[in-house]
Amino acid sequence: MHRVFSLAYLATLAAWSMHAQEIPALDSQRQSSDSKKANNRGASEILVPDKEWSLLGQGYQLTADSAVDHQGNVYFTDARKNRILKIDLEGKVSIWKEHSNGAHGVAFGPDGRLYAGQQERKRIVAFSSAGKESVIAEGIQTHHLTVTARNDIYFTEAPTHRVWLVDAAGSMRVVSEAINWPRGVRASTDQSLLLVNDPRTNRIWSFQIQNGGSLINGRPTYHLETGDGRSEADAGGMAFDSEGFLYVATKFGVQVFDRQGRVTAIIDAPGNEGVSNVLFAGPGLQWLYVMDGDKVYRRSVRQRGVAAFHQTSQPRL
Repeated sequence: MHRVFSLAYLATLAAWSMHAQEIPALDSQRQSSDSKKANNRGASEILVPDKEWSLLGQGYQLTADSAVDHQGNVYFTDARKNRILKIDLEGKVSIWKEHSNGAHGVAFGPDGRLYAGQQERKRIVAFSSAGKESVIAEGIQTHHLTVTARNDIYFTEAPTHRVWLVDAAGSMRVVSEAINWPRGVRASTDQSLLLVNDPRTNRIWSFQIQNGGSLINGRPTYHLETGDGRSEADAGGMAFDSEGFLYVATKFGVQVFDRQGRVTAIIDAPGNEGVSNVLFAGPGLQWLYVMDGDKVYRRSVRQRGVAAFHQTSQPRL
């Protein structure tokens, strides 16, 4: 199967955003009030048959974004215990750094460093492979950030309605104030678009990234489904597969969008608290990892993921 995801799709996404409410649900039973499960609706091309979620660990305070390094290892924060943990390729969880100075959201950059938002200290830092900390930006608070192939850092500051950019030279500026409560942020696989979700609605915004990192033409282009009739999807982390499909963590499970901005699959949450983060990691980036409540799970999938800091050419029809 071949799919495409590039700048040319913006017009199509805009059309779909105008008519999103007209897209029929693939399984109307999911709307019933006695169940929030989608029974892995439309996910047969994603999930490996007879392979279920495996619980890797529990008891964590999972507050924000997790990260995947160049090898496919996962890093995530446990804010209650002020530490950063690592999940290796075999699924084993270990402590990577104690005393993380209040690190919340984390993201890897193309330079191999782990970037983290330290909420209480109002700064973004970068950790070397040995755990040495360097200050990147100060005077800001964030739980959610991403690092692009150019080593530009985009992060959100929800209370001020702002999306910020710290470019590779260290210059920091606001690049959007259009979203009411910006949370998760992720660049497209070709690095031409920045996606930002608004958890208090069912919308995900798309912006074109300019050469200098500025954002233009922001608009709601993806519309998440909600199973209880409310407008809030509580969207969290986002990930892309190698064919340009977008995976979004929500309280109703992982929602998967095609290149036209339509929900084509919903992967059930393994637990009962809703999915706060989703990412491709593990060997070959062919394992799907999710955070659900205080637990971390993974399962093997047929699709291959793309790291946030890795720029790819887009598949063609």
